[in-house]
Amino acid sequence: MIVATIRTARGVAICSFLWSVLFINNETDFWMNWQLVLETNRTALLGLVSVMLSMLPDGAVMARAAKRRMLAILLPSEACLRRLIVIVTRTMEAPVVTARAASRASTPRGKASVERAPVFGLFDPRRRVEAERTRRHGAGPRVGFFDEWTPQGQKSVPADEDELDFASLRHRIAAMQRALDDVPGQAQRLMQIIARRKLAGNRKVKVMRPGRPPGHREGGKREVDEMLAGLNYLALWVLVEPPPDWVMADGN
Repeated sequence: MIVATIRTARGVAICSFLWSVLFINNETDFWMNWQLVLETNRTALLGLVSVMLSMLPDGAVMARAAKRRMLAILLPSEACLRRLIVIVTRTMEAPVVTARAASRASTPRGKASVERAPVFGLFDPRRRVEAERTRRHGAGPRVGFFDEWTPQGQKSVPADEDELDFASLRHRIAAMQRALDDVPGQAQRLMQIIARRKLAGNRKVKVMRPGRPPGHREGGKREVDEMLAGLNYLALWVLVEPPPDWVMADGN
């Protein structure tokens, strides 16, 4: 088990990392303690949540640079939790679901509606497909007549000191904290969503997006980067194929 720390501008979180593999004296036989994988990484993620909460300012806005630093921790942390939930589903049976009624009661919206508890997103967000950037060759000549000409305003350039709303970040951190309080419950919720989508005709339900996970850093050396790489490997292992015979679940 690897124990390390992640340092930020406002605190240090203790991160205990992934490889909870216990070796038996026999050279060819060992088993993986999946429960220890869950507990170790859950503790590490709770530490990251504490760090992110300490980074939130007291007001309603935060600087663009601070928000960027927050996202650098939040994105890989969310991806780690999704993969940890996938790992927990390895021992669960697919639930039996029935087709839902087509019509649902509308949820009241507005000031009178009760605020919903934050819900953690169990599926990786899709990759953004950016349009091909057009090459600009300068601003071009500014031609006008003396009786018509008005000065053109310059486009504002995003600055690190710009103040931005961070309500969505606070909501995502709260959802992550709530999910960490009941990881098995989130795994059961994921199984139910997958079963409903398959019942609706979607036979290929992808929890994790292909390629690099959200928050991935090429050659990243932070502890959260190492945790994401390890959890991504184990989650793919659980989804793509069952563990080989020489890995016995929980020592059984």
